Amino acid sequence: MDSSTAICAARSQVTMRKELTYTITTKDDGLMVKAVLSKQLHLSRREISRLKFSNGLLLNNASCRVTEIVHTGDVIHLTFMEKDTAHAVRLMGKPDILYEDEDLVIVNKPSGMPCHPSHEHLDDDMGTLLQNYYKDQFTVRAIGRLDKDVSGIMLYAKNQPAAARLSRQRQDGILNKYYLAICEGHFEKKSGTLRYALEKRAGHKERIVGDNGQMCVTEYYVLAESEDYSLIKVHIITGRTHQIRAGMAWAKHPLLGDKLYGGDMAKLHRPALHCAYMELEQPFTGEAIHIECPLPDEMAKLIKEKSVQ
Repeated sequence: MDSSTAICAARSQVTMRKELTYTITTKDDGLMVKAVLSKQLHLSRREISRLKFSNGLLLNNASCRVTEIVHTGDVIHLTFMEKDTAHAVRLMGKPDILYEDEDLVIVNKPSGMPCHPSHEHLDDDMGTLLQNYYKDQFTVRAIGRLDKDVSGIMLYAKNQPAAARLSRQRQDGILNKYYLAICEGHFEKKSGTLRYALEKRAGHKERIVGDNGQMCVTEYYVLAESEDYSLIKVHIITGRTHQIRAGMAWAKHPLLGDKLYGGDMAKLHRPALHCAYMELEQPFTGEAIHIECPLPDEMAKLIKEKSVQ
């Protein structure tokens, strides 16, 4: 049987854990434990509650209440338990890993593969592929998303506290993604910022620009042009579904291959959009991480054929 399509038998439950230690500083002196967990470690109420009821919270090596007062030099020790219940997983090979450490993994997601399971894709998504690759040692959590037909960099956390910190980086503008796209036509302004509001219509997949939608802010930079196309670099300040695809169509520059938004299908049968760069910080050490992911063959070939320069 081909291992790429074989169904793996359900596994027994596996338990892993992430441990974290924090030493109280003078600025924390006199605070309650829960205040330190919230302000310094960026944990939510739900996360603090899970620690409390799983006995994963120690103060100076002893169990404590979240209302206890801490003092300079005290040590808080946290243990986050990760449990993954048994389930069947489709074997799909090895993911294209661009970077990983004990807290996160960054992969190159191919076009046509969803980021995580859904009712339409229960076992052929990148999240399931990663779960299978790591043999269910922990639960991977997607940080952000890419449309199924968009390729490029996807970030997953390997534990819950890393997921919380990486999500906070997204909110604070520390974690940034940059895309490459091939659009129809030439831009009058070779760089700029597009502002528009996207609305979702019941029963329709596409988003439309309207007065009552979610505000989108999209920065673009023209990198090269051919007779008919433009290669642009895009940075989205907001993160909305179909923000780039719908926004470029609204600006009269639909992406090549994007049938949903009126893009030219003659040369490409997927949206010409690729997440090519990511910058972030390691969620616990603060070390800067910069990731690049080259264009997939079908986009690179199109640029070469059309002499985009």
